[in-house]
Amino acid sequence: MALRTTALSSALAAGFVLAACASDPGMDDADTRPRDFEDYQEDPRLGQRVDRICFGSQIDNFGETTNETVLLEAGADDWYLVHTFSCPDLDHAQSLSFDRFGSCLRQGDGIIPYDSAFGTDTAGPAPRSCQIRAIYEWDPTVTLEDGAY
Repeated sequence: MALRTTALSSALAAGFVLAACASDPGMDDADTRPRDFEDYQEDPRLGQRVDRICFGSQIDNFGETTNETVLLEAGADDWYLVHTFSCPDLDHAQSLSFDRFGSCLRQGDGIIPYDSAFGTDTAGPAPRSCQIRAIYEWDPTVTLEDGAY
């Protein structure tokens, strides 16, 4: 099977940045923003570990990026927390593309973060791929009680 890269469209990628700020499915306060995967361990929004996000082409939104994690929305309101191996470029990503085999995004596949809302930027060095360590269901509708962190 050939390696396929799916890039989020530049028009939507620009909207992702705004959507992530306006309707962030992660934490709201910059001082309590998670820095790595361990910060999510007691989070009530974190669900079961899953093997894959199928129909990877339907991943149409992302938010709350850290050096190890990103929240991805696939389809209508299906959110996932993706845990990567340490990937400093992910923290400030404005658009993403995916290195994956087949139609599903799985452990071992890659997420390529771009610091431009328009994807690849030929002016700088090519961004490195962040290998996926694990994928978890995420429920942004669960409310956090005060003092949960």
